[in-house]
Amino acid sequence: MKTPFLGALLDSIGMDFAILDQEHGSYGPDMLASLMAGFRNGRCQPIVRVPEIRRDAFLTPLELGASGVLVPRVETAVQARAIVDFCHYPPSGSRGVSMSRAHTRFSRVTATEYLPQANAEILIGVQIETAAALDALDDILSVDGIDMAFIGPSDLSVSCGISPKLTSPEMAAHVDAILAACKRHGKIGALQTTDWETALSLVPKGLNLISATTDLAALQYGMTAALTALETAPRAD
Repeated sequence: MKTPFLGALLDSIGMDFAILDQEHGSYGPDMLASLMAGFRNGRCQPIVRVPEIRRDAFLTPLELGASGVLVPRVETAVQARAIVDFCHYPPSGSRGVSMSRAHTRFSRVTATEYLPQANAEILIGVQIETAAALDALDDILSVDGIDMAFIGPSDLSVSCGISPKLTSPEMAAHVDAILAACKRHGKIGALQTTDWETALSLVPKGLNLISATTDLAALQYGMTAALTALETAPRAD
């Protein structure tokens, strides 16, 4: 949804976070800047799904004030370390330092105070959505600075040749393995799904974050339900 009021809208319904998708979506830097302003000082935190592992792909959303990044198709510890390097300021990374911008709310801050705080507060999530990622799961999650493993059932099912349904035996086994790895490494376990009942049953296994729908799905389902109700309502003679 491309409106500068998106953050305020999501705040009004009590959402904790929103993923602004630059992988499948069409959010360029200007649109991202406009959207990010609407999240300023609100409860709902903006997380940007970057299109690929590239320095500027991380720098732009973080400079605009993103609370975190989500990275698709992470399959190796080498990639995970590069992601942390791009997102963290020295000494744990190589992010360029520029103060008094959107990410500091244009306030006067010192590098000594701000850099460690920013490194601690940035959420770095990697998407586990391929068979290769499953094979390297412990290596990826052992990288210091990676905070979250985000399960993408659709891509994972295609990569593994299985059903995308969380209740299918193969997918359930993969999800359980990912959540178990998150517990071992002290990481956040996250999931994209509209099967909320099954997702909630996974909370005791270590699922900490649920991405419950998309703007497109919410609009389609909401409008479809309204249209169906109107079309099937009794008519006066």
